[in-house]
Amino acid sequence: MSVVAARRYENELFFSADSIRTSGITQESTRVAGHEQGKLFQVNGLVIGSVGYIMELSFMQLFARNHKPAAATVEAVLDFMLEFYAWAKTKDSDFGRQNTYLIGMENEIFRISESYLVETINEFSAIGAGEDFALTAMYLEKNPEEAVSIANRLCIYCSEPITTFKIPVTPKS
Repeated sequence: MSVVAARRYENELFFSADSIRTSGITQESTRVAGHEQGKLFQVNGLVIGSVGYIMELSFMQLFARNHKPAAATVEAVLDFMLEFYAWAKTKDSDFGRQNTYLIGMENEIFRISESYLVETINEFSAIGAGEDFALTAMYLEKNPEEAVSIANRLCIYCSEPITTFKIPVTPKS
């Protein structure tokens, strides 16, 4: 369920996500407080988007408050994820990695799958049930917010509202 999309532009990293929540086969259309962080959030110099299980995403939100990759490299992001999974297991012995992530930091976007595959994204990426719709939209030059909007209209597992973050890119010398 869900969709998170990200694109690298010359002057910014652009992230957007839908906000669907489900319980079994029921779409949750109300929120407890209305301002809690969703599947896309910004913390500690990172933008993190995730699709999968809310328990894992909640743990990541806690973990990322005072942890981040040592550098914007595939190796450092993999080490961060391994540290996160080990930490989460200490909080809940039944914890298992299930989610896929898009993480932005410094001038880079990384895609992380549940199989420990970490990839640097050079142009654009999307994850989740609406991934194919969002990827097609971005291929056709739509920005991530437009891509998520299209996925919301075409995929029954995606829904508004849309959350968006833009991170300025530092020009390379």
